[in-house]
Amino acid sequence: MSKDSDAAKAVLGQFPAALTETVSLATPLTLSRIEGRDQAVLVLRELAESFGIGEPEFVATDDQRAFVTFVGRGQGREVGLFAVLTRGSEGTYSAVDLYARPWPFVKLVRDHLAASDKRFHNDIDLSVPYVPAGPPGGFRTDTPGLPGLSADVAFHSPVLTDTAGGGGLVGVILMAVEEISGAPRFRVATRFGNASVVLYDATVHGHTWQLGLVIGLDGNDEIADMRVYSRPWPVAALFRGEVYKLLRDRLGPQYWQGENPLVALGEE
Repeated sequence: MSKDSDAAKAVLGQFPAALTETVSLATPLTLSRIEGRDQAVLVLRELAESFGIGEPEFVATDDQRAFVTFVGRGQGREVGLFAVLTRGSEGTYSAVDLYARPWPFVKLVRDHLAASDKRFHNDIDLSVPYVPAGPPGGFRTDTPGLPGLSADVAFHSPVLTDTAGGGGLVGVILMAVEEISGAPRFRVATRFGNASVVLYDATVHGHTWQLGLVIGLDGNDEIADMRVYSRPWPVAALFRGEVYKLLRDRLGPQYWQGENPLVALGEE
């Protein structure tokens, strides 16, 4: 079995032996990490079923980590799941961090899970500032140089329900992102051929918002495709509300499907 296959099957909960006994799992829907292989595998299987995922869309590995994305029909709508698996000292994975997109359709998955599993119903309390315990490895001491946007870049947001196209529009959206969540604190920026993977933390309403990007590059080394996943779910809801206030006059209703974005801010 290849390393790529190992990683994908581990995320689906189909290959427990790829995980250490003390593996730590962060889901996109909850705040606390889940500790231990037995519990982690149960939750991974539950998530895989609810997100409707199977074969991976993208897999990349290096000596420290594996990165895997999936697309599924979670509760009838297309959702994306991004997994970061960190290797332990023995080569198996000691940590799994999951990010998801887009928020309104991920909400359908969360509501489905919360109906039968109290973990997904209760572990969303933002009464104190959320500070994550991972992914392992800490932050980069430098700011990586990222490629520019191509003229026809496609941007798949962690909160918008339609793809934004074109460098001009995507540039406006990215400026709004930074206005709300501040300068990114980068954890990982790694290139794999014509793709790059970036992990960073931002801040929304005093809570840490974690993001994972999978970037596709064109022949000019410009960004042709950008898929952005985030966690945890309740912080993403706050960001969605704030970005709605900035961009509702620029982006049509196809971008704001699902719950009114202002509900999360108590401003409906």
